[in-house]
Amino acid sequence: MPNPRTITMTTSMEVPITRGTVEYIAGINPEETWATVLGEEIDEDGQKAIGRKHLEMIREVEQTDEYKARLTDFMQETVKLFQAITKGDKDTMRPYVGGKKFNFVIGMPRTGGTTVYNALSSAYGWPWEKLLFSMTHNSMPNAVFVQPNPYSEFDMGWRLPWNFNNVLFELCQFLVYASREATDSKHIFLKSTPLSFGIKLLNFLFADQAQYIVTVRHPGAIALTKNTGEEVTREDHLEVMSMWANLYSSIVRECRPLGNIVMVEYGPKMTEFINSTFEKRKYGSRVEETTYFEYDEYDKDFYNSDTVQRAFDYVRNSWKLFGMDFPIPEKCI
Repeated sequence: MPNPRTITMTTSMEVPITRGTVEYIAGINPEETWATVLGEEIDEDGQKAIGRKHLEMIREVEQTDEYKARLTDFMQETVKLFQAITKGDKDTMRPYVGGKKFNFVIGMPRTGGTTVYNALSSAYGWPWEKLLFSMTHNSMPNAVFVQPNPYSEFDMGWRLPWNFNNVLFELCQFLVYASREATDSKHIFLKSTPLSFGIKLLNFLFADQAQYIVTVRHPGAIALTKNTGEEVTREDHLEVMSMWANLYSSIVRECRPLGNIVMVEYGPKMTEFINSTFEKRKYGSRVEETTYFEYDEYDKDFYNSDTVQRAFDYVRNSWKLFGMDFPIPEKCI
């Protein structure tokens, strides 16, 4: 018998098809997408050439019947999962999330996140090299739907109704892709700077099935390596510091992550963390110790200023509220 105090409302909405989904349906070779990031022998021109090649492949096939049929099949499954999540239909959700651990590598760019992602993925049997870069690394989900302004703690981001639908639909595409292409994996990995701002959303979706690997590096080193070959100004340091403080405080600002949190500081401690994981998982051989370069000439006056020190204290105290210590980097490496 219908509830007399509710109505059934049908709405229409436009939601994004991710770049990763388009590449997947078009048959782009995943190893080539990683080559643009990890290929030491590929210069900038080579990277652009691979990008053009993939774009041409997509343009050639996206109007074909085969492409449209594959896309329709993928989207139908994604829509079904999206509707199940919004309705709380756990039976439909179970094949995608049941019995799995979701490992999110989060933190600022240029903090070693990709290195940690690749190492842990290999140790836990997540076939990252055979999966599209655009589906598993930063582009998923689109930062515009998570936190359009990463410098402002007042940005509503994914909490806005239209952003929520968009980011959830993109994550559903990731889950469907993972279920198809990494069927046997019990440990799912996703490297995403934007999701540093979406812990409450991840609590809703994955609860204590999530684990967060937070990579940290001195903001001065991030600023110095962000624009290689260009002069780094005080404004550059200010911009990085603003995002740094906002991002790391945002992880715990609204709620305590329900899943386990592991802090990984860039430098020797990162190498130690990777090696301890390899030993625990009995995977491969130890990573060779790396001599990390410590920057001596950076804007020390800026980072020693009262304003920046208060920002460091703000981040540290945000984590202390939940009984956790945040490692403020002492060395600029």
